[in-house]
Amino acid sequence: MRKTLAYFILAAAPLLAAEGGALTPTERAFLIEQMEASKKLFLASIDGVTAAQWKFKPAPTVWSVAECAEHITLSEGFLFGVSQQMLNSPAVPRPESSNAEQDKKLVAAVGDRSHKATAPEPIVPSGQFATPADAVREFTARRDRNIAYARTTTDELRVHVSAGPLGPMDAYQFLLLMASHTARHTAQIREVQSNEAYPKTSAKLQFLLTYTLARGTADQLTPAQMKILGEHGAYLQKQASRGLLAWGGRVADPKSPRGLALLEVSSEDQVREHMRNDPAVKADILHCASEPFSEFIRVPKG
Repeated sequence: MRKTLAYFILAAAPLLAAEGGALTPTERAFLIEQMEASKKLFLASIDGVTAAQWKFKPAPTVWSVAECAEHITLSEGFLFGVSQQMLNSPAVPRPESSNAEQDKKLVAAVGDRSHKATAPEPIVPSGQFATPADAVREFTARRDRNIAYARTTTDELRVHVSAGPLGPMDAYQFLLLMASHTARHTAQIREVQSNEAYPKTSAKLQFLLTYTLARGTADQLTPAQMKILGEHGAYLQKQASRGLLAWGGRVADPKSPRGLALLEVSSEDQVREHMRNDPAVKADILHCASEPFSEFIRVPKG
């Protein structure tokens, strides 16, 4: 009898959790999906943007790419903070509107740019980010923290409710609002970029990178350092897939091992960003030097 009772208690536990405020696996997965997808879209929209494109305004009252990017970044902390403050309010019975159908309607409604909205004063852009790299760095840090929270939180987000831009919303839905808000203003960035007067992208700048060991010889590398060098290789592959790395390889000299790579970028800021984010450079395993380069000939493959 005790075993039977225990079985029914355990079997009922997921159902009870779904009626409370904690996130179900499906709700958690949907939130993470929205956060990661909108992050990818936003970062792609400002990748390679030049200084002239960054500041271009289609009209005096229309935001530039820089202003949209700043608004997105400021909203990341603002909306997450609203969600967290709501947890200090008394819990209520889970609202009928706290369901998957309403969540998807919320995401769709926020993405509909035919309905305009006025930004609250704390997230009105004021020129905080001079370059796209500045915005990428700050946004990525904030979004990655919020994704980590979404992956692990046990907070009862569904039973803390407040008035929102689309009516009563729970704390979970404010996090969905944050993610879909990013997508909304990424679409605004694309609108700016489609303007006929948007500055054209200039010819790519080329930089030759030289990688050398920071110290010692190759046979002195530890297993942990070799693992990071593997991450370095994966990082270069990713940069190639983004169109930044044209080619790369290693010099076949065991006495003086070094790597060479050609970056094709819109600004020198992208070169510095590339080197700063390289796992092997960050771990002080490799030193990386860059110099302007002008390719004379390249024979197409095939």
